[in-house]
Amino acid sequence: MPAFGQRNDQIGKDRVLCALLIVLAALLFLPNLARAQGTCAPISAPEAFLEFNHMDPMLDRHRSVRWLNSRAGGSPRFLVTGLTEYEVQASFDMRFEPRQVGFGRYCLDPVRVNPKVDVVKHLVYIASELERGTCEYDVVYAHEGEHVKINQGMEADIRAALDDLVNDVVRQVGAMFPMPADNAQRAMRRLISEYGRDFKRRLNDIRRRSAEKHKRIDTPQEYEKLSLACGPNSAFQTVLQDAAR
Repeated sequence: MPAFGQRNDQIGKDRVLCALLIVLAALLFLPNLARAQGTCAPISAPEAFLEFNHMDPMLDRHRSVRWLNSRAGGSPRFLVTGLTEYEVQASFDMRFEPRQVGFGRYCLDPVRVNPKVDVVKHLVYIASELERGTCEYDVVYAHEGEHVKINQGMEADIRAALDDLVNDVVRQVGAMFPMPADNAQRAMRRLISEYGRDFKRRLNDIRRRSAEKHKRIDTPQEYEKLSLACGPNSAFQTVLQDAAR
């Protein structure tokens, strides 16, 4: 049977071991607690809206086949009898508000994300040699209409890109920790600049994908198909070929 002093010594050791385990558990728990309490999750979603200023396509029937081929780059592979031009300009507005969460410490709340896209050109050219109502005119008009649909589809792609961007903003701001006032001001300027560039990058990606869609319907094979749509001796093989020279 252990002596009394030995029992007290064992109890003391057990208490020290128990205290060490409690401290260790607390140390393991603290980082998770800091992550839960120290992040800056926004208190509400930002107001996000896209200003997309449309422009209906304008038809121009005063350009010759020769002019259209020159405008399109003068490719010898096919005859250009119609052309569509589309151009947009974009700007980006974003606003944050600092929210005090402790003495001298601030989080950032995204308040507004507002990109603006203006269509500044949407022109459809059909060769002046083509008379309205003819088979050749209708074929070219329908083909350019496919280009118009691709251009008009950009708006839906831009709206989807805006939704993704807003989610990125909320996620990045929510992962931040409270910061001093000076740091908060610098962070706001940095985020506005960063996401302005991000929106332009997304818009350029959309432009690139649209250009690829245009190329898929502007191939020598497609032009050959169109040239035969009105018969073997249509204006595509006769009058327009002569006018392009």
